[in-house]
Amino acid sequence: MSRPVLQPAPRVWIAASHRILSNEHGKPQRYTLVDEASWRTLVSLGLQPVSFPAVAPAQLESALRQVSGVLLGGSATHVHPSHFGGSQQVTDGTYDLERDAVSLPLVRLALRQQVPLIGFCRGSHEFNVACGGTLHQDLRARTDGVRHWEDAEESVAQQYLERHFVTVAPGGALERLVGMRRFPVSSLHSQGVDRLGEGLVAEAHADDGLVEAFRFGGHDGFAWGFQFHPEWGWRWHPAYGRIMQGFAEACRQRRAQQRCDQPQTCLS
Repeated sequence: MSRPVLQPAPRVWIAASHRILSNEHGKPQRYTLVDEASWRTLVSLGLQPVSFPAVAPAQLESALRQVSGVLLGGSATHVHPSHFGGSQQVTDGTYDLERDAVSLPLVRLALRQQVPLIGFCRGSHEFNVACGGTLHQDLRARTDGVRHWEDAEESVAQQYLERHFVTVAPGGALERLVGMRRFPVSSLHSQGVDRLGEGLVAEAHADDGLVEAFRFGGHDGFAWGFQFHPEWGWRWHPAYGRIMQGFAEACRQRRAQQRCDQPQTCLS
């Protein structure tokens, strides 16, 4: 009796960030980073995280063929305002031009090729800007809204706790995905979606009207942006769990399709 062939886990491309940090000698040094919460969540869901820190435009399509999903995680940096006609005067954070150079065209290509895509926080901003949308650049300047930014004095674990509620669009795709009309979310951002990009559909809002979740309407599979962080607490938060399981299932389906595109590897 032949043994079943174990198939490799679907690979998910995590967008890399680039930061100048202090090294062991206290000197500034440039580092390429991948968020640990994101890759640990992917592994727990049976997916294999990979990253391509720098990809030449001509190689982007080839790199994307090697994966079954794309994850754009959060970061302390912002999308550069030149990509959406904004101002460079912001009150916090820095920019990551190298990440912009990969992530923005990656979003557009993933959408065209129907590759499962999920973006959290900065990743949702990249998603929106790549589709022609714009961003609120300083939510702290708003005097009549929800407090969306974290307390710098708190621990990281405290910062990722749920801070406010979001209301889900009745009868929309997010309600079908999570089975809830309203749920609490984490909130660690000083920027947010202003005008949604072409083809994007708002699926949840904070009580002050800020878009907290959206999807790309032209995608047959999974293409979502979330202002909050479902990769944190997905094991116990029912909405987070259904979001991450939905992404994982979409990646598995994509992997199966990729294998069947190569007849010699497609199992009946």
